[in-house]
Amino acid sequence: MGLIGQIAREARDIAFACLTPTRCRLCRAALFAHGNAFLCSDCAGKVPWIGPGACPTCGYPAGPHAVHLKECRRCHGGWMGLRGAVSVAMYRHGAKVLVTALKFGGEEELIRPMAGLMAERYRAAPFHGKLDLIAPVSLHPKRRRERGFDQAAVLAERVARTCGLEWSSACLERVRWTVPQASLGRGQRLTNLEGAFRADPAVAGRRVLLVDDVMTTGATMAECARVLKAAGARAVYGLTFAR
Repeated sequence: MGLIGQIAREARDIAFACLTPTRCRLCRAALFAHGNAFLCSDCAGKVPWIGPGACPTCGYPAGPHAVHLKECRRCHGGWMGLRGAVSVAMYRHGAKVLVTALKFGGEEELIRPMAGLMAERYRAAPFHGKLDLIAPVSLHPKRRRERGFDQAAVLAERVARTCGLEWSSACLERVRWTVPQASLGRGQRLTNLEGAFRADPAVAGRRVLLVDDVMTTGATMAECARVLKAAGARAVYGLTFAR
């Protein structure tokens, strides 16, 4: 009866999906697929997914020989302070639309599929299984009130639950209001974040995975990594949806 019941439930779910299709988050075409599909095949094919060949330190596509690298020209010299990082897609085209819809459009229904892809990316990362704690790159309380939620925190919580890891939004706090990074040049981004974060001493001796929706220049990740390591974190890694 158990197997028959399972088959019946799956058939019911498929029938329900056909009667009440969801919509592709990019082109709004009807999706009759069963499961967690949120993009149609055409739109999914246009998203610049990051596959093999990414820099093992910062996650940026570095070509077919990336497997032989320790760092690429973007993170050369270890200025980011990360032991390793991975991302799902490049911050262009469809991936940028999805991040913007979540971050500024408040489309929280994107959390589940985006975090699901991030969890898959983490499981395929070289540092999978080497972490003690997941920490989001938190928003300032004022900006969190404006948006109504903290996208990095909800993504981090979903990834942690999916992967069976501990997470905390309190181990890294944003304590100073800053100008949005997107409005600044590379050099300004680094100085803009000085003193913006505070780490809980409880991170001492722990290996931390920083989670955010997007990493562009890496300045935010670098400052968070610096603060965490100053508080005694053993190692810091990064995971974002877009890069």
